[in-house]
Amino acid sequence: MLKPVLVVLTLAQGGGTHLALTSAEDAEECLAKADVVTQVLEGAGLQVIEARCAETALNFTPYSHSAQSGSHIHRWRVTLPETGAIIVPLAADDSCEPAPDAVPAVHCALSAQGIEQDG
Repeated sequence: MLKPVLVVLTLAQGGGTHLALTSAEDAEECLAKADVVTQVLEGAGLQVIEARCAETALNFTPYSHSAQSGSHIHRWRVTLPETGAIIVPLAADDSCEPAPDAVPAVHCALSAQGIEQDG
């Protein structure tokens, strides 16, 4: 079943891309979260590459505000079509070719969040 998710890409120190994923109850809540998160991150001096709502069937580990840069160990490919986003977890040996200026844009990102393992 597809669920709404806020997909946030930020520019990391050193020029990499970080990904954060936040669940939402519905599209309206997701859009509201996108506005707030963007304001908070930009207010903290971070460069937001993209903050948009999408739908996914993936279950991911919760976002932690205390995640340190070194904890961003999970690799993701994020494709940004005209609307939504396609988020794909990558294995250690999967390749990812960033194309941030392409249509659709492709970002290779690191995240502290991974796929949630079933209990």
